[in-house]
Amino acid sequence: MSAPKPAPRALDPIGRRNLGTLAYEKLRKALTTGELRPGERLNGRDLATRLGTSLTPVREALLQLTAEGALEMQAGRYFTVPVLTRAAYLELRELRMAMEGMAAEKAAERVTQPSLNRLAQVHEKLMQAKAREDFTAALRWNEEFHLLLAGAAGMPRLLRLVEGLWSQSGPFLNYLFDSAGATVPDPHPHMLVLKALRERDGVAAGAAIRRDILEGGAKLLPHLAE
Repeated sequence: MSAPKPAPRALDPIGRRNLGTLAYEKLRKALTTGELRPGERLNGRDLATRLGTSLTPVREALLQLTAEGALEMQAGRYFTVPVLTRAAYLELRELRMAMEGMAAEKAAERVTQPSLNRLAQVHEKLMQAKAREDFTAALRWNEEFHLLLAGAAGMPRLLRLVEGLWSQSGPFLNYLFDSAGATVPDPHPHMLVLKALRERDGVAAGAAIRRDILEGGAKLLPHLAE
């Protein structure tokens, strides 16, 4: 007899203003941090209840995420989180390395001291979460580091591309921080990114974030179907 299915976790409720946009942001965040799992079937009414809103903005958000490739629509009736193949993941990894590498190079030219301070704080919170084996928090802080870095490039269209790639990759990132794969490289590539940003070395910053994506992704490959 199978174990009872756990009750779904509540998502943070949203207010009344810009409901479609807010629903999209909440669901995109759930994808990028791995809260929604590969193969999971998404029920619009259930999501609306968890978000504290009506079905219409949630369905709009689901359709937008489907158009971006982050979700799939099945027979025009319901949505699922895609099950990523090895080939699809490798394509996403190459795109992330290209886009995030470019962002890191530009960020080295344009990053401000407050942004540098924030990146350092986020990395420290990531390390603290890993140390206490809070892998849900680690996923959130890891995503925030990467998106803050992309944002520091001062290229909003590039940032949106990076966010879209994270939406597609996020459901598989749980494998990065499982208990068997939570080792911390020394030096951590994020530290190399921060060093390069402080030195205004775009080439080194791009190389460091590409290394982070490449080394982290190696832990995903055994979990992916051909």
